[in-house]
Amino acid sequence: MSKKTNPPRSPGRPKAGADQASAQSKILMTASRLFMEYGYEPVSLQQIASLCGVTKASIYYHFSSKPELFTVAITSMMAMGMQQTALRMDAPGTLQERLEKVAEGRMQQSHVDTETMMREANTYLNADQLAQIREAEVRIYEVLATHFQREMDSGYLRSANPMLLAHAFTSLLMLANREGVRDMHETIAELAEELVALFLEGAAHKA
Repeated sequence: MSKKTNPPRSPGRPKAGADQASAQSKILMTASRLFMEYGYEPVSLQQIASLCGVTKASIYYHFSSKPELFTVAITSMMAMGMQQTALRMDAPGTLQERLEKVAEGRMQQSHVDTETMMREANTYLNADQLAQIREAEVRIYEVLATHFQREMDSGYLRSANPMLLAHAFTSLLMLANREGVRDMHETIAELAEELVALFLEGAAHKA
């Protein structure tokens, strides 16, 4: 009786019984971290594959191209950022205390400026991929804007465009990635406190 043999699997296709969802999740997490730390161009699929312990062909099994992987990785990361921002802003405490928690969370890991990263990736992404990323980014601003509007309605904040405030606050947090800025403070908490105070109170003396 001849020995039964299994048909050869396609290159890059996970072995039968492998946890494909887990492999995809690991690829996404690794890609997100590398893209956010170094930007689009310096990161290669081979680098991601090596860190994940898989072949480059395995990445192509899950994602058709580097632009697709970038889009899914960044939108997934932004979705998690939106969820964390919502949790911190919904927590008890003053607006200043909650914004400080948001700031601390954003500063836990250094990352490239989002606008710089997107300008770099813009050449490689199609219109739909760019739209997906921008939509995911807007959802984070919307969470902040909703809370800023509530504080305006309560009289704590003066009347202003809440989305503009959301963009301004996020831009201010990007200062933490500038060389030497973190070195001015012993802890991230201290830097977060100063940046939030600067955002809420401004730099001018009040009469």
